[in-house]
Amino acid sequence: MMFRWNRRNLTGAFVFGLMGIFCVELSAQSGTASNQQTADLCRSLLRTSIVDFYLPKCVDTSHGGYLEDLNEKGQFTTREKFLTLQARQLWFFSSLALIDEQKDAALKAADSGYDFLRSYFYDSELGGYVTKTNAAGEVIDARKHAYPNAFVIYAFVEYYRATGKQEALVAAQELFRTLDQHCYDRQHGGYQEFFYRDWRLITDPKESGYVGAINTKTYNTHLHLLEAFAQLYRVWPDRLVAERLSQLIDININTVRHPDHFCNIDGFQRDWTIIDSPRNLRASYGHDVECAWLVLDAVEALGRPVSPYRSWAKHLCDHAIRYGFDSENGGFFYTGPLGEESDDRKKEWWTQNEAMVAMLVLEDMTGDSEYRSIFDSTFEFVRSHQIAPQGGWWGTVNEDGRLGDRQVRTSMWQGAYHNARSLILCEKLLRR
Repeated sequence: MMFRWNRRNLTGAFVFGLMGIFCVELSAQSGTASNQQTADLCRSLLRTSIVDFYLPKCVDTSHGGYLEDLNEKGQFTTREKFLTLQARQLWFFSSLALIDEQKDAALKAADSGYDFLRSYFYDSELGGYVTKTNAAGEVIDARKHAYPNAFVIYAFVEYYRATGKQEALVAAQELFRTLDQHCYDRQHGGYQEFFYRDWRLITDPKESGYVGAINTKTYNTHLHLLEAFAQLYRVWPDRLVAERLSQLIDININTVRHPDHFCNIDGFQRDWTIIDSPRNLRASYGHDVECAWLVLDAVEALGRPVSPYRSWAKHLCDHAIRYGFDSENGGFFYTGPLGEESDDRKKEWWTQNEAMVAMLVLEDMTGDSEYRSIFDSTFEFVRSHQIAPQGGWWGTVNEDGRLGDRQVRTSMWQGAYHNARSLILCEKLLRR
């Protein structure tokens, strides 16, 4: 089977960039047909397992924004609204409009989320967005965290793309400046993460948290700041955004990597010293495969060639494959000790989705069909086990795909972000 190398522009209505990646086109007609069939299946699964599940049932018609939980009857409900989920769902509905999937209903749902965020989560006095409200929008956690605020930027950019509303872009720009003023660490680089409403850094370990330990810097937050800033730069090529995005690329490639293993570690002190604890010294296979393709996308957003990053992305994903891929059942395990086989072999919906995107990107970059085989195996596991017949996706299943005791199809951390993003992007990658 002959390979033909060429450079393709992968940008479109759903802009994840990845322009400039060296693409592999199989000249055999059977391969092309298979790609198109799998792409069709990605769109079908997007509609039946995600769009039909959330739209319009998760939209809160009483108060605005989105309902986050399911009751015992499988109906959407919520007592609280979490900034991360609200922003992710706004991104999702905006993305649907951009690919012309139930566009009118999606735009209506996006309007509801945008208005709720601006009316109830936005701190017009001190800047930024608070972490939680009740269902009606009354603030119940006024603290501010860089992680969910990154998703607000990400969502506002997508909403701006979908609607053309300049106010959404202005709101994203304002939030970038707010985070730069209060969170950016001018001494050590990167971002400090968790603050009281008045932007005093939270240092008390007794405080409840959301992402990482109190008063630490995390790989997780810096990965999603990178994701948000890459999309912001595409619509607002500001010098400071480019500067901060460049540093985030370096952090995600070099700073958070463990010195002895080709994987990244989540928790760090302010000066980027690794937190030396058994809980922290572990590989998160989902974050590493996600990091690989998000960094490549950020590189492309800045207009740089991605070729110099090919070896890095390959090694990061190969580590996740070596220790975290289930060659028997398909799919990727959750975490594992450094340099050893996984000892936490549950399968999370988001890990599978990030792996699917990463494997297609690596196949394009390297021409190695083994990555496509891993994509196919993971995709089949998802189809067979991760998608719930009742609608939505099971958040967690066992190694062999069986359901455990915790049978959750949506939550404050789940929503439609990872799986919709994956299926939309995989469809685009496959249709070439």
